[in-house]
Order: sequence, then C-alpha cells, then structure tokens
Amino acid sequence: MATVYLVGAGPGDPELMTRKAWRLLGEAQVVLHDALMDVDGMHAAAPHAIWVNVGKRCEGTSVDQAFICRSLVGYAKRGLRVVRLKGGDPTVFGRLSEELEACRTAGLNVEVVPGVTSACAAAADLQASLTLRGVSRSVAFVTPRVGRKEHALDNEWLQVSLAAQTVVLYMAGKQAGRIAQELIAGGKSVTTPVCVVENASSIGARFRMSLSELARDGL
Repeated sequence: MATVYLVGAGPGDPELMTRKAWRLLGEAQVVLHDALMDVDGMHAAAPHAIWVNVGKRCEGTSVDQAFICRSLVGYAKRGLRVVRLKGGDPTVFGRLSEELEACRTAGLNVEVVPGVTSACAAAADLQASLTLRGVSRSVAFVTPRVGRKEHALDNEWLQVSLAAQTVVLYMAGKQAGRIAQELIAGGKSVTTPVCVVENASSIGARFRMSLSELARDGL
C-alpha cells in the first residue's frame, strides 16, 4: 500500500529541516510544496523529483485545497513516492486534517513528520523566549479574523489572546493595526511589547514596538 508523507519543512531555511524530513524529501518522486519556503535550496535534496507548487498566499493566487488533496491521492495511486512539503509544522495551521482524511479515505498510508513552526523560528531570530519564568507561563498560537463574519467563532482569537501571557499571531501582518486596536479595546495593556517578524529564519522585516504604537501607526 502506498504511503504519503506529510512533512514539515520548517519556517523556510533548508538548514532548519529535520534529518528525517531531508531524507524523505530525497526519496520523493513527487513533491507538492507550499509557497513560503526556500524551494531552490530544498530542491537540492530531490533534484529529479516532480515539484508542484500548491502554495496559498494571502490576497494572492492560491491553490484550492480540494485540488491538493486530489493530487496527493492521484500521484500516490500511480505508485509514486509522494511528499507533501508543508511550511512550518504540519499540525500548526497546516490544513493537516483535510489531507489526512483524503489519504485515509483513499486507502493510503500516511506518515506525519514534524517541523519547526515559524513561531519558534521568529523567537530565535529575535533572541527572545516565548516563555519567561514568573512572567509568561502560557503561549497561544492563533490566527486572527478581524472584521470578518465568516463564522460565529471568528472572535475566539481575541478571547484566547487576552487570556494568554504570550501570544503568537500567524498571518496577521496586513491586519496588524486593527488587531492591536481590538486587543486594547479588549483590555490588553497599551504598554504590552510587540514583535513583528516577516519571513522567520530568512530575510525580512523585524520590528519591536508597544501595542499602542502598533495600534496608532500600523506597520
């Protein structure tokens, strides 16, 4: 029975991939990969594989999830060794459940390989800890939906963010100013320190400011 490997590529830098991820990538015949990673650098592990870009980009061209699931099953059913190379860790905002379900429904074996999530890479870039004894004993990973009415629980991100001592907001850059305003309105201190990281583990913007500065000026 064919096996599909759902592999965490880490935050983008190929050197932050695990040894297992690199080995499986090297054995792949087909690689379906996300957008926000150093594809050229990772291509060195599997130069003869078929590489298919199935990345999703905010406010840009994105590949439909149903197409990704069909492709995983289709390639594997043809007897090819398939790696689904997912940015960060597959279990953190990685649409893992849909791909697992598609493969299992098709009778395929699936193996999930963890990777370094961008929150940890961002903290490393900043040389800052996500936790601090006596100050922060909880960390929340959330994706905000500000000003959207897609679901009754869309404001859940705010409740979680207000309850946690350290909050990591994924995919939040374009809404940063509005998010800060919502947090302040919810009771978060205006002096709360904020770090903004673009392209963790790679070249991108790095900002440090207070919550009030972010609410006032945005990015």
